[in-house]
Amino acid sequence: MFARNFSSLNRQLSFLAVLAAFAVYPGGSRSDSLKESLFADPTNIEINLAYLQQQLTGGNFKGAAATLQRVLLLDPNSKLAKVLYAEVQLKLGNRADARLILQQLLADKSLSTPMREKASALNEALERSERRLSISGSGGLAAGSADNALAAPKGPILLFNDQPITNTSQEVTEPFVDFDSVLSLSYKLPTYLERAVTSGFGLAGRDYIDQNMADSITGFVSFGYSENRKVPWSFNYSAFATDVSGHPYNAGQQGVFGISANLPKDANLQTSLRVGETRHFNYLGSSAGKQRDNEAIGLSFTYTRPIPGLPLPLLLSTSLSADNSSAEVDHFSAKSVAAMISARTRLAGMSVSFSLDFLATEYDAANMLISSEIREDERTRASFSLGYKLPPRLGALDVSLSGFAADTRSNIPNSTKTLSELKLGVRRSF
Repeated sequence: MFARNFSSLNRQLSFLAVLAAFAVYPGGSRSDSLKESLFADPTNIEINLAYLQQQLTGGNFKGAAATLQRVLLLDPNSKLAKVLYAEVQLKLGNRADARLILQQLLADKSLSTPMREKASALNEALERSERRLSISGSGGLAAGSADNALAAPKGPILLFNDQPITNTSQEVTEPFVDFDSVLSLSYKLPTYLERAVTSGFGLAGRDYIDQNMADSITGFVSFGYSENRKVPWSFNYSAFATDVSGHPYNAGQQGVFGISANLPKDANLQTSLRVGETRHFNYLGSSAGKQRDNEAIGLSFTYTRPIPGLPLPLLLSTSLSADNSSAEVDHFSAKSVAAMISARTRLAGMSVSFSLDFLATEYDAANMLISSEIREDERTRASFSLGYKLPPRLGALDVSLSGFAADTRSNIPNSTKTLSELKLGVRRSF
């Protein structure tokens, strides 16, 4: 009976078979039930496949490595099990084990073309992880349409000196083209403790097709240092300058100190402290932008955890942040609190993400030119992204469809608005 099972293992141990085994196996969504069944019959291939899928879905790579070791003991000739085992070892940072099994696979002349391509990709990832100096970059181009591109307020009235006036602002729908290019360098220091210094620079911009009042281009640079300790930490410095419609608009700089902690059940908690400043230039002959010059400090917490027991891999992330901005003029100074929840998964080779965030902002003083009331805003935004990587013969381009819808409510009608956009983009990474 076991011989029949093992002879077909290569066919069974595809991701589709793993998913199918997980879906049809009785009690497959219950971890305890699967464990009990596996202990009772450790050589049952269907139980092993179902349990492996559960471990991979939940991000339990240590457990997946143990399951794959058991599968390879049962069928040492399973090439796909070896590929999966090498990938899991690479995720765990066990590069020596991953290298050994990948060398065996690539030397096997009977290895199928899909398996060879997968093993080659893993071997390239392994080589990249061992390079002291690595260079990477990407360039992206996207086209889409923005509703209310000029952020016009909604509603029949606006305020001026506390008096209502008719709102004549129009919500203009504008097609646009986005572009960006980034180059990053990373150097691993020759120390026992894993340390790295990084740098990067690039630009990003948007060109509205019909109007050019809000066309923008931003250049930026960054420098960072990280240490992979028991509690990893990093520091990053970045600076930017933005040009709007051919005129210098603003520039800023920021320093971010972050720490990361791995928690039980493959969860992760990241904390960051941000300190920065933004300076505005005279814009179109006006010095009003100088009033917005500000210094800001912020703190954020992000908790990430894979959700086990589902037929599809699901990574859930929640974050909470608070910022305090002090501007030259008090009615541009503000305190804000933000919360976000996001989910990522893969479906039929496509990466899928969705997020919902909420931002509450209270300003320090009233803008008497508009209203004697202190402005308070609440913004809710929903975003999504669908991504797919084309095969190498088609250039290995990343294709994505993304969009968002945002609604801002304010006690000052001038600041109440809705925004949304949808765009389709391609990206080439190296």
